[in-house]
Amino acid sequence: MLKVAKFEIKKSRKRYGGGSLLLIILAVAISASLGYASIITGIDSDRGIYTTNVKVDLETFTSSSSPDVALFDSKLFVERSDRSLAAADELLKYLKEEHRKRVEKEFGEMAHPVRVSVVYLEPSGITPPERVVEEKEKPPETGGKVSESVGNKSSSGSALKTTTAVAATTAVKTTTTPMAVEETKPTTPESNATYVPPEDIKTPGLVDRMVLAFLFVIPSYFTVQVFSSSLLEDKLLRRLEVLLSAIGRSDLIFGKMLPYLLLSLLSAIAVSIYLNSFLAFLFAIPVVLLLFSAQTFVVMISRSYREATFLLLVVSLLITIYAFIPAVFSTAIPLSKISPITLLLAYIQGEELAVSDLALSFAHYLIMAFMLFYFGMKALNPDISHGKEIFQKLIEISRLSVTSNYAAFIFAFLSISFAFMAELFAILAVFILPQQLMIPALLTCVAVVEEFIKGIIIFSSPTLSRGIFTAIGFFLGEKILILFNVLHEYSIAFLGQFLALPLILHIATAITIALMAKKGYAKALGLAIALHAVYDYAVVMLLV
Repeated sequence: MLKVAKFEIKKSRKRYGGGSLLLIILAVAISASLGYASIITGIDSDRGIYTTNVKVDLETFTSSSSPDVALFDSKLFVERSDRSLAAADELLKYLKEEHRKRVEKEFGEMAHPVRVSVVYLEPSGITPPERVVEEKEKPPETGGKVSESVGNKSSSGSALKTTTAVAATTAVKTTTTPMAVEETKPTTPESNATYVPPEDIKTPGLVDRMVLAFLFVIPSYFTVQVFSSSLLEDKLLRRLEVLLSAIGRSDLIFGKMLPYLLLSLLSAIAVSIYLNSFLAFLFAIPVVLLLFSAQTFVVMISRSYREATFLLLVVSLLITIYAFIPAVFSTAIPLSKISPITLLLAYIQGEELAVSDLALSFAHYLIMAFMLFYFGMKALNPDISHGKEIFQKLIEISRLSVTSNYAAFIFAFLSISFAFMAELFAILAVFILPQQLMIPALLTCVAVVEEFIKGIIIFSSPTLSRGIFTAIGFFLGEKILILFNVLHEYSIAFLGQFLALPLILHIATAITIALMAKKGYAKALGLAIALHAVYDYAVVMLLV
């Protein structure tokens, strides 16, 4: 493996000669310099973009005889244009802030008789309204306790009521007395620093958090593209077949991947050191491995540069969405913890992480990466690599991989990770449909995904025993997700609240695929998908 890695490094040196290497180093140096300058001086992309007729102590405004906004006799005049309206908003914010500073300087603490402290809670830690009513004297039970305000009796009562009125993720504490104290300590500028006027409450900035997450993964996109390009070139020029005569498949794949994988890990470690979160790079490893494994598998099943380019782009986009979009809803739904990026952001912010969340998230991504690596090595076969359609290649890979009923059970059990990923995309897609079509469309998508995955495994040897073992393995995989509370929010669509019904369904459709396989794969899958969709819809409509 090390010899192949050394050969890959030499090959990359030849591909990227002295001139190309110099340009790469120059581009990296310029990017690093600009990034450092942006951090030190700030980004002034909006400097001087608006004009006004008076001098304003604001960098976004300059004086002009034909201004975007004009001030005359304490009145603000704007034009009917987006630029003028945006300039007016910017100027009003500035004037409001200046007025606030002047009032606070003159009146001090009395400038804001009502102040609010916001504490962000886990959705599972919200106290139901009935419980709050019964335990009025107790603060809500959260990871960080919110102490009652001492001073006015109605103040603490309003705090508890406000806590239950806020939507799902925030608890709000208000005080109307200028001498309010927290934890029976006198109010000081330091202890009161967390209190702000109600109009200044802002949700945590998502953009900054996502930028931090991208810093860990973005360098890997460049290295994985170089790796997939090199692997595709060797495959189409049949160099891989020559190398296979001397070394094993795993040594070949991992040897070619090793230099690029190490470069990706080093970049993630560098970001961790820069952020003083020395273990943060560990959360990027599952995503990076999934990227490399997916690119390897796509290259192995592609027949041309054009087909590989399209598939590589699509796969990279889907993995990016799957890794980063759940982090957007990290404070809203428990499902977001399936992504290591969500846990990465929580770790950087110093939040406590549950061992079960870490185990499920890492296992979910690593299982998919392992299976794609395994299937990619099986596809490294002259009979599979060239000439056949992708669906035929998948069936051939299944025949080489699933060699027994026990193997069918294991692969079906592990393939629930791919099913869950595809079904999550289905959930996102059906939201754009009219409400009356959402449930039927979602159930149909679920049926297509699950029967396709089971069908590929059963087609390795279409017998009744292979179908039953596949169905049982897939069923147990679903129940594992239910056990970890991943599908709790969507238990209706996935029939998660039932035990016998999903098992009967999976066995029935698996047997259908096994019996119909001789008449054609398309007919077998089509009939199984139809039975699955009709069965799901009937159960959801009649029993739920």
